[in-house]
Amino acid sequence: MNTVAHTNPNGKIVLVNVGKNVTIGQDVTIGKNVTIGEHANIGEHANIGENSYIGRSSNIGDGSYIGRGSNIGYGSYIGRDAIIVGHLTIGKNVTIGSYSNIGSYSNIGEDAIIGEHVTIGSYVTIDLYSYIGEHANIGEHANIGRNVTIGKNAIVSKNATIDRDTTIGPDA
Repeated sequence: MNTVAHTNPNGKIVLVNVGKNVTIGQDVTIGKNVTIGEHANIGEHANIGENSYIGRSSNIGDGSYIGRGSNIGYGSYIGRDAIIVGHLTIGKNVTIGSYSNIGSYSNIGEDAIIGEHVTIGSYVTIDLYSYIGEHANIGEHANIGRNVTIGKNAIVSKNATIDRDTTIGPDA
């Protein structure tokens, strides 16, 4: 891990901890105290908030916003123009589709797949191996168990709990 100077689009220089073979696109904004693991890729016009960690071999899509205090596990993929509000943990090998929005203080377990255009409220927990279909909406404080499939356009209400190994919604 090396500490390198990164110049943000506004001209401000920040020190970033960067692993080997990291790619940072043009016009990327990076906050203070950010660590980017080896072989990670940060797309053009992305924004990485301060005190965040991007795991090795992860990919942050063009135009995506990773809020402060976020922890992105290794091998995870964040699609184009996704918004990760901040102070959350995304496990290893998680896929978050383009144009999705995940609220603060949420926790996404390993190997979960979140489709495109999904909205997930704050304080949501999604356990391992779960699948959330495109255009789904998960309300705040919801708890999604292990290996749950939520179909396309499904709505999970605020404070809902869905037990493990459950399939709900259309096109699930």
